[in-house]
Amino acid sequence: MNYITVGRFTLPVDLLAAFAAIFIGAMIYWLKEKKSIGDWYWNSFFIYIAISKLSYGLFNFKMFIDNPLSLLYFTGGTNGQILAVAGIALYLFFIARKKDSGINREEFLPAYLIFFLLYETVLFAFSENLPAAAVQAALLLGFIFYYFKKAGLNQQLSILFLMLEALILSLFSDLLAAENLLLFALGIILLLFQRVHKEELQS
Repeated sequence: MNYITVGRFTLPVDLLAAFAAIFIGAMIYWLKEKKSIGDWYWNSFFIYIAISKLSYGLFNFKMFIDNPLSLLYFTGGTNGQILAVAGIALYLFFIARKKDSGINREEFLPAYLIFFLLYETVLFAFSENLPAAAVQAALLLGFIFYYFKKAGLNQQLSILFLMLEALILSLFSDLLAAENLLLFALGIILLLFQRVHKEELQS
């Protein structure tokens, strides 16, 4: 894991990239829709952070008991990330099933793709991998252009962008890294959500 120093603090690059992506993604949504993105978006992010952090105590119980403050600096690793992604999926599933939630499930995939593409772009930029950052930024801009021009995002196009992202990661990074596989897994889950929603509307 790469780190960057901000003042007196040394922070993991992937955490900084995630924070940058989540806030820039919300701004892009606001620019297109002229309204703030739903609470589900922010809640999903904080669920991920909370579960990945708290899971450190679960998977490293003795170290956590000996030094509780270690929770501030460490996460549950790959197992914690798996639990965090599962937590997001369950959260989105249950709030989408509530009839009075006012949640628009059609927002899930665009928001996810904007976050994912932004996250990888910022990550490559922080890592000073300029060729990768440039290619990733081109894919991001392509998606944003489509997002602003079209009212919806179908499954075929979502799969296309995920495949292009997989190609970029295979060329410039480690496609099979646990973090990347989990992000793709979340995308597949959201695609399934959209398909189930579409079938419900047609029935």
